[in-house]
Amino acid sequence: MDRISTNLSQQLGINSILLQQSKVNYTQQQISLGKRIISPSDDPAGSVQLLDLSQAISRLEQFQANNDYAQNRLGLSESTLQSVTSNLQRVRELAVQGFNDVNTPTDKQSIAQEMYQRLDEILALANTKDANGDYLYAGFNTQTKPFTGTSASGLYAYTGDQSQRFIEIGEDRSLADGNSGAEVFFNLQDKNGNPEDIFSTLYGLASDLSSNNAPREEMGFSIDGVLTDLNGETLTINGLTYEFDDGSGITPGNILVDISDAVGPTPLTSDEIATNLTTAINAQQGLGATDVTATVTNNQIQLLADNEGEGALSFTDGTSAGDITVTEQISIPLYDHLDQIDTALSRILDVRSQIGARLNVLDSQDETNQDFILSLEQTKSGIEDIDIAEAISRFNFQIVSLQAAQQAYVKVQNLSLFNLL
Repeated sequence: MDRISTNLSQQLGINSILLQQSKVNYTQQQISLGKRIISPSDDPAGSVQLLDLSQAISRLEQFQANNDYAQNRLGLSESTLQSVTSNLQRVRELAVQGFNDVNTPTDKQSIAQEMYQRLDEILALANTKDANGDYLYAGFNTQTKPFTGTSASGLYAYTGDQSQRFIEIGEDRSLADGNSGAEVFFNLQDKNGNPEDIFSTLYGLASDLSSNNAPREEMGFSIDGVLTDLNGETLTINGLTYEFDDGSGITPGNILVDISDAVGPTPLTSDEIATNLTTAINAQQGLGATDVTATVTNNQIQLLADNEGEGALSFTDGTSAGDITVTEQISIPLYDHLDQIDTALSRILDVRSQIGARLNVLDSQDETNQDFILSLEQTKSGIEDIDIAEAISRFNFQIVSLQAAQQAYVKVQNLSLFNLL
């Protein structure tokens, strides 16, 4: 029979108590956290599963954050474009009202003032920022103000980027969080295929109404630059090509504009060349080849369409040296103005339709992500959560074991031969 020293006996008793205390403390921690796995050593395989599940849930939660961001941004864009639509519809009403013959020039100027105000409001809406301070319609350049210009100058420009930002909203699924300003407001075309933008269209309409322009097309340009470079250069008006010639001959089919004295001892002046061009243009009237009348004042040529109607005047500068400078934009008939407004409205409505479709996708993806997160959370819970009833029962048993160990230690501590002397 092995002999146990008093010191060893006491140490064994203490170790037994510490072991039971450790078990009680661990079970108590499990119950308080509601978790079965406190450290990886508790269940190595389960810990690896939990790590994978946590990463998957974290990724889905980031998708949800992206989803919420996109919903907020697209929702703001929708409400912004709704306001733009209302303003365009109001300008269209004002146009129909303003060009009525019963209005005096003063009445038209008053109506035009509201148009200018509506134009400035649309420009401000186009420069809307989201909650993060990013411009809605600047493409990738979210910190750059996308649109510049005022109704006072009539000059408008897009300084943003023409790209779309895409964000991930689910596994292998991304979605554009907006449209570039160029797509929404700038890259439009009239029915003749000519480029236009919403701002210039509205400015031209308000300007025509304010100045009481007749519903005919007109434009002005000047001849300037290095006049000796004009030989062989062309411009086209209503399909007729006019060619400047110093006597060396013109391309068959083109109309001669004589500048034979342009390089002589006394070169032609800009005004004289403009007069020769005007003469060539007006000569076509007698041939029935054009419906444009040209007048010249101090080298400034003014073209005026003889007839009302779309396409009555078209102008193309075929020169390469920059000798022809457009000084006045075309003034178009009322119904062409209305057609351009309708084009702008159609573009805005098309973009709003795209936004609506994206919002529907986001709603659907939101539900899908939430379902995935719930499923992963349930799987994770099944691995790491503790059976509370079992844990409490075990805890009570361990308390009893601890108390027994403590009482046994006290009893054993009193067992000594010295107590019998």
